[in-house]
Amino acid sequence: MNQTTDEEQRELAERRKQIIDENAKKFAPLLDYMAQHRKETLELMRRRHAYYTQLITDAEIKTAEEFYERYREHFLMYGIKLKLSDNKKWCSIHLELEDYDYEDYGVEDGKDDTLAEVSPETAFKDLFRNAEVNIFTVEEL
Repeated sequence: MNQTTDEEQRELAERRKQIIDENAKKFAPLLDYMAQHRKETLELMRRRHAYYTQLITDAEIKTAEEFYERYREHFLMYGIKLKLSDNKKWCSIHLELEDYDYEDYGVEDGKDDTLAEVSPETAFKDLFRNAEVNIFTVEEL
């Protein structure tokens, strides 16, 4: 049998810790960049959310279908795709961004005759992967 001694196990544990520490130092700038990029992305997404919400408020839009009908051509002029769900209760706003990035927002019918709402749950490409988050709580979905 080939069993390791307590001393060998301690040496292995120390070497693993050393490798982890070295990698943490080596990749710290990349991790900082990724965190800053995500912070900036989420801030821009909140600004877009506020813009779409303002469009709804200004036009007193109560349904996703109303939003779609009113802004379909306007958004199309800027290369933004609106799509109305089959049941007409949901309208997606799809943005194609540089470097193959994208963002997907959703407008849903207002409840009890209130204005339509832009969902805070947004899908997007987060550097190397697709993600969906609540842009206000930053909770991954």
